[in-house]
Amino acid sequence: MAQGIEADQESLVSLVRRAGLCRVTDNLKVESLGGGVSCTVLLVRGKEGAWVVKQALPQLRVKDEWMADRGRIFAECSCLRIIRDRVTNHPAPEVFFEDRDLFACVLEYAGDGYHTWKQDLLSGLVDQKVTQRVADILAEFHSRTLDDQELRGKFEYDSNFNQLRLDPYLVTTTRRNPEIETQMTEIISFLSKKYCLVHGDFSPKNILVLPDGRVWVIDCEVAHYGNPAFDIAFCTNHLLLKSIHTRTRAHLKEASTLWSSYWSKMATKELEGEAVRTTAALMLARIDGKSPVEYLDEGERSTVREVSRDLVRRREEDFTALLDAVKAVPEIGRDS
Repeated sequence: MAQGIEADQESLVSLVRRAGLCRVTDNLKVESLGGGVSCTVLLVRGKEGAWVVKQALPQLRVKDEWMADRGRIFAECSCLRIIRDRVTNHPAPEVFFEDRDLFACVLEYAGDGYHTWKQDLLSGLVDQKVTQRVADILAEFHSRTLDDQELRGKFEYDSNFNQLRLDPYLVTTTRRNPEIETQMTEIISFLSKKYCLVHGDFSPKNILVLPDGRVWVIDCEVAHYGNPAFDIAFCTNHLLLKSIHTRTRAHLKEASTLWSSYWSKMATKELEGEAVRTTAALMLARIDGKSPVEYLDEGERSTVREVSRDLVRRREEDFTALLDAVKAVPEIGRDS
């Protein structure tokens, strides 16, 4: 197994140089960009510019054991290229280089001064223009890859989606909540259907707001040909959880904007009910799955668990009813 590139600076330097992005004699400065639980992500600076180097980890950095195929990084590279090619204004970084031995790639850097949508949301900054752009990107991405048999063959990454999403999020949550096993099993089943290219990790932490106002989507290592209901549910869920955490309705309004804007532009609308059910299941999965959100306290977790279990149990398919269930949480009592 290849060493992590953060432990082998020569391998890192070699990636950037082999991409033809700098001169052999250039001194490169390296700093960590974190990378979350699944990857090591480094920023490399030189005289010619700055680039992101990313490497997939074989075992994710979470409490529970969570192994994943490192080849997922090449699915990510392919997906980033499709987003740049098929979605208006190229809302993804350019892929400069891939290394099949190190399970690593070199990507375009967003530039100093970028921030994540998650940072904005947690700080209380709500910008409907950003929310609208996020919805537009996702709807266009799904619509322009719908029923594309060539892409379906290229992105047959069922094991990737199972290892990184279905098993750690929904299967694990089902084991920990046996009273709703039947409903959760139904959700897992329809999420395995294949309609279009799916990002798989479409969350506020993976949406960058660049200094010039553009929006980028990154971190699509869970990319696969599947059910678009997962992406819109995954993103909407984060807004719902943040509304409970911040105890305001601002994020609920953003969730409503994101949802309605997405479905108004999505080429196929018959999956909305499945997306509502998936949202409810993911609310619970971010509490009882292998990757719980880090910002909720125990009281907030209990609240989410109670609301989401009830929504899953009754197979709720109406988004307004789901939103009303969250609005009814006593702590969310004021507008902002």
